[in-house]
Amino acid sequence: MPPIRTVAGLAAAALAVVATGCSGSSGTPSGAPENCTPQHQFSTVTEGTLTVATYQFAPHTLINGDQLSGIEGDLLAEVARRECLTLTLDSAGGASASVPSVQTGRADLAAGDWWRTKARAEVVSLSDPIYLDQGAIVSKAGYTSLNELDGKKVGSVVGNLWNDELSTIFGDNFTVYQDGESVFTDLGAGRIDAVVDSVGATTARFQTTPIAGAQVLPLPPDPRVATSERPGQVNWPTSKDNPQLTEAVNAQIAAMRSDGTIARTLEKYGLPADTANVGQPYEL
Repeated sequence: MPPIRTVAGLAAAALAVVATGCSGSSGTPSGAPENCTPQHQFSTVTEGTLTVATYQFAPHTLINGDQLSGIEGDLLAEVARRECLTLTLDSAGGASASVPSVQTGRADLAAGDWWRTKARAEVVSLSDPIYLDQGAIVSKAGYTSLNELDGKKVGSVVGNLWNDELSTIFGDNFTVYQDGESVFTDLGAGRIDAVVDSVGATTARFQTTPIAGAQVLPLPPDPRVATSERPGQVNWPTSKDNPQLTEAVNAQIAAMRSDGTIARTLEKYGLPADTANVGQPYEL
């Protein structure tokens, strides 16, 4: 995921309960086992609650009122269930506030297609990778490589890690848009020839707002663009001051990969199950 994505329609609600877990004497919420015993011991910002800083970014995180779903929403609900916690949503401030909320102790972790990057690792702890988020070339002509885009007008969204490199390659033919709506509107209208975005985000967008004739093709490796040679590894950033939480999250990621939960969830939201095969952790 890019360091910051500007996304239209961010939910305004913050700190709303969105999933189930174990509670104390008040009883066990629906979906959690009686006499719930957490699988790991760690502290959270609010006792008994896993607070997630996030924003709307399909198919990774979907906010509907006080409910969080999407790939990461479903997986985090499962983490919360296994750890006897109530999952709580903090969407105030949108994408730009998610990681700072973790840094400043307002949230336990951030969700929303956050890639493992060297810059991010300087300010928060990075969890083990959950799944891969590959780049894509989106066009009506079916372009399959960056070389085919020479002389064409190309767009991307602000915050994408490849923007500086694409600017160097395409010069004045490359435009950075402030949001996805604008760049795909221009693609549909023929004002640009291609968009470089992620497979997951574009696939989800086209399920509700398709562009006639547009194709979403994986971005092939190109030595001029570092992130094309290694797809982004999605992770859940946590506070450097809470290593026990990071260890527990990593254990749950490993367990959900082993029991097929991650692969099934990816397929549920239209991504290939094999994007759960992340390989060794790396930072872009």
